[in-house]
Amino acid sequence: MQKGNKQDLENLCGIDPLVKLFVDLISFDTQSDPESKTTPSTVGQLRFGAYLLATINKLGYLAKQDSNGVITVKVEATKGYEKAKSLCILAHMDTAPDCSGANIEPSLVKNYQGGGIELENGLVINDALCKDLNRHQGEDIIVTDGTTLLGADDKAGISCILQLLHNLKVTDKIVHGPLTIIFSVDEEIGLSTKYLDVKEIGCDYGLTVDGTSEGELDIATFNAYGAIVNINGLSVHTAVAYKTLKNAITIANEFMGLLPQDETPETTFGEEGFYHVHKIEGSTISCKLNMIIRDFTHTGMEKRLQFLDKVKDFINQKYGKDTISIKTMFQYANMQEQLDKHPKFIQMIKDAYKEAEVNVFENKVRGGTDGSNLSNQGLPTPNIFTGGLNCHGPYECLPVGAFNKAYKVLENIVQLLANTTK
Repeated sequence: MQKGNKQDLENLCGIDPLVKLFVDLISFDTQSDPESKTTPSTVGQLRFGAYLLATINKLGYLAKQDSNGVITVKVEATKGYEKAKSLCILAHMDTAPDCSGANIEPSLVKNYQGGGIELENGLVINDALCKDLNRHQGEDIIVTDGTTLLGADDKAGISCILQLLHNLKVTDKIVHGPLTIIFSVDEEIGLSTKYLDVKEIGCDYGLTVDGTSEGELDIATFNAYGAIVNINGLSVHTAVAYKTLKNAITIANEFMGLLPQDETPETTFGEEGFYHVHKIEGSTISCKLNMIIRDFTHTGMEKRLQFLDKVKDFINQKYGKDTISIKTMFQYANMQEQLDKHPKFIQMIKDAYKEAEVNVFENKVRGGTDGSNLSNQGLPTPNIFTGGLNCHGPYECLPVGAFNKAYKVLENIVQLLANTTK
């Protein structure tokens, strides 16, 4: 069983500028917070944004950070390519609230030989946890120490974009049309596109660098809603509780039991949707559940929302009016219908993969990206891979070869789009 080595990672940083960028970026804790009332949801995103702002301006670009923390960079076209179709490239600054992103301690597994990778705290990454791992035998792989996530989602994407900005300055071999770069905030909690204006972006196409496995091209996402379920109980002394006490915790358990047990994240795959209760808190007198609802079709999502209403009505009839209330919140929409209208753009991206010697596979991602809502707002925005695996937890890892191929694909897309005209 192999283990990571910190010195090996330091050595690699000396010869691989993309890896060096990534290691620098993950030193910032940018975990978003769904309970926060501020914008962005955490101050770490603002601190990280200030660092990015200084880095980009030092390269000679004029980067701006708005009051929401979003960073935008306008890059003029190569001389002679001003009439090429314009591209907005996006990545997000926050990491997932599922796992700590503070004090990340990365290391490098050199020349991965297959089998398990033992992390510093004893956790093991293996085939059962990461089915794509064996695709990367012979590669170097960046891992965590097992106490935090790694941050490839989406600091690997940001690294690719920063490397592109750097290379555009140091060489004139990369021709490109007009580019807009956006680093968004709070993507992991579904708020990122709330702070983005498609008309203000003003581009013909968009592209998020926020995918996972090498070769992945996301052309569809879930439709997504969040929900907060509030349950009101009635607390009395247990000595006189007979036919009087109404235990909110018991009712919460009943509510969860009424949800389809074979329609959860752990029992579904492919294009199957689900209900997912991911947080519960409360006492006898009141209880709150946080959940998400996912479906690939609009019809399927409507049926799921209607089903929640039926469960609510059932419980209120059984335990009394206003025992339970459910507030649903739209998060993002499937982008497939909009991307299907732009086959030439999608084919051009596939050509960029081919030129980078990457086998492309179209993916209907069981999640969402900034491109989900942007596409439905009129900016067709598919999602390309970064190479990161097992995101949102301590088993996250980043195969270096796939990471570098992600950069090459991005560079190729920019150059191919330069040969188009409006």
